[in-house]
Amino acid sequence: MPIQRLGLSNPDANTDTALLTFSSPYLVSVVAASKAISATPACKVSIWVVPANAVISTQYAYIAFNLAIPLNSSFETFRFAVNSGDILYVRSSVDTTSFSVNGIAQEDSALPENIAQTFTNKVIRGDNNTIYLESGTTAQRPASAEAGYVRFNTETDALEVKTSTAWEEVGTGAGTGATGPTGPQGPTGPSGGPTGATGAAGATGPTGPAGIGGTEGATGPTGPTGATGATGATGASTFSGTSDATAASITIDEVAYSAIARLAVSNNGTTAYNFNSHYTGDNPTIFALGGATIAFNLANAGHPFKLQADTGSGFADISTGLIHVDSAGTVTTDASAQGKVAGTLYWNVPIAAASGGYRYICSVHAGMVGTITHKSLNSI
Repeated sequence: MPIQRLGLSNPDANTDTALLTFSSPYLVSVVAASKAISATPACKVSIWVVPANAVISTQYAYIAFNLAIPLNSSFETFRFAVNSGDILYVRSSVDTTSFSVNGIAQEDSALPENIAQTFTNKVIRGDNNTIYLESGTTAQRPASAEAGYVRFNTETDALEVKTSTAWEEVGTGAGTGATGPTGPQGPTGPSGGPTGATGAAGATGPTGPAGIGGTEGATGPTGPTGATGATGATGASTFSGTSDATAASITIDEVAYSAIARLAVSNNGTTAYNFNSHYTGDNPTIFALGGATIAFNLANAGHPFKLQADTGSGFADISTGLIHVDSAGTVTTDASAQGKVAGTLYWNVPIAAASGGYRYICSVHAGMVGTITHKSLNSI
């Protein structure tokens, strides 16, 4: 995988500038070059990374801080790793500094063991200890294939091999071996004895008289057709057809799954979440019982709601145990259930708590964040 230039910038003096927001993991380095024609004022640069889940400045990672660059010089940082959602910032004391970021994408498909390699014009690709042969239709057979080339024919659903003269299926016994010679015809055997004479036909006897036929009885009359019974009432076919649920303004997402508690989630502007069904105040600490399911009834448009856990490397989105149901009954699970603003989010709380705890947070407004305290049955 070649090194790529991912971004560049010539920022104004003393201005925090976002050089690049990463959409996938990379291994990168930054080159800073001084374009000044005078040594004064001095050129000093800072380079830092704001992680995707950072909410305060003490969580930033500084690569260089107030590093002086001599006149008409440049330097390159050491290589460092970034994750999806991280933001790379730069700053210079003068407006004559140029920054560029270069890197290599970090993904499984780019690992050496996952890249097809050619050995004497034979490509072998291995996944899970399996060798996959080239495949395609009959029309896609490679014209340059040499004798011994094996491929899978998707039309015949069989392996085939290129011989010195043609393509043949493997293991079918359909080879074109030579036909053996025809053996000589044996002699005709002697004829049997003479055929005897045919005897004379006997005389035909007289035809007997026809019998007297019986009289057919008359067909009885057809009975009258009975009256058609009344049609029964049509039952409700949708959830809204149940009058009790409609009268109570209950939607399908609110009763899709059982939950030990249902928290009504709303917002106070762009500064806080409220859970007024169970808690008071802005961004309150809420409690979750390990092994139970709790539901969050979302009514917070413009504030995507996320649940996060800290397993020792900082807070990250929870990707298991989540089910979201919207008011139309559409279900999404796990990581796809995060960041919703309406409907109901169900969380199957793990029995064992994450080492660094849990929190809820708005993915758009970092100030809308609060603690989730995990409780186990043996501590209650």
